[in-house]
Amino acid sequence: MDMADEAIIQLLKSDGRLAHREIARRSGLSRSTVASRMQRLLSTGEVEIRGVVHPAVIGRGSLAYASLTVTGRAEPVAARIAARDDVPFVSLTSGQASVIAEIRAGSALQIDAVVSELRSLPGVRAVETLPYTELLRDVVGPVGEVTHEVDDVDIALLRALQDDGRASYVDLADLVDLSPAGVRRRVVRLLQGEVLRVGALVRQSGQDHQLAMGLGVRLAGDHREVSRALLATPSISFLARTLGRFDLLATVRTFMHGQLTETLERVRSLPGVSDVDSWSHLRFVKESYAVAELRG
Repeated sequence: MDMADEAIIQLLKSDGRLAHREIARRSGLSRSTVASRMQRLLSTGEVEIRGVVHPAVIGRGSLAYASLTVTGRAEPVAARIAARDDVPFVSLTSGQASVIAEIRAGSALQIDAVVSELRSLPGVRAVETLPYTELLRDVVGPVGEVTHEVDDVDIALLRALQDDGRASYVDLADLVDLSPAGVRRRVVRLLQGEVLRVGALVRQSGQDHQLAMGLGVRLAGDHREVSRALLATPSISFLARTLGRFDLLATVRTFMHGQLTETLERVRSLPGVSDVDSWSHLRFVKESYAVAELRG
């Protein structure tokens, strides 16, 4: 991937349904260049455009970050965790924790039950859990308060957009037996109501040059100014407030080593930041936010 690919991907991360014409206008590339590059990125599987449903809408409003210390090889442990439907994200990492996973469940008690099961896995020596108090930026999914009730037609559209975030309004209309204009109005309401977000996921295959780093931030005071500064940083793809060892958790993704260092130094120097831990995400074992049981 080069800088032109990265420019296209950054725009698709913010809105996966942007038209080629609009991407061309914002990126300064020609429309034909955008179309050919997107075709390559999507056909090779380097990039996927998915719709992600707000966790609260699907009954998974409790979220937590689990860091696992493993004895022996970490890959088998990560593979077993990745098989769980209530764990959408699993990564092999550097540092004291060999595996990091995100848990999404219906309640704090369910989170506790999942953590107990993770502790019992062969090879797992310890699990440190950080419950989220607020999700400020998700990798793809929506954050904030849900302001729209969903019906059976909405559920059918959400299912389809989970599979293909760029599905045309014509194809979606055939699926739910509505006009393309009627479907467009519904999709816009789902997006504006924070039920759904459509964005790009870059697959960390080991053959590309995507780099990812986790940050654990400790604060000296209130979180708001630091949070605003981090949200204004384009390379930060994920940000959550947590209870426990860290006050904020962040993920930095970039295609340039220098940008990792620059972002880490910038976070360390922010007023209100007392300390920052960092670790490398060596390989994403699982990153899938589609929900199999999504139904009305």
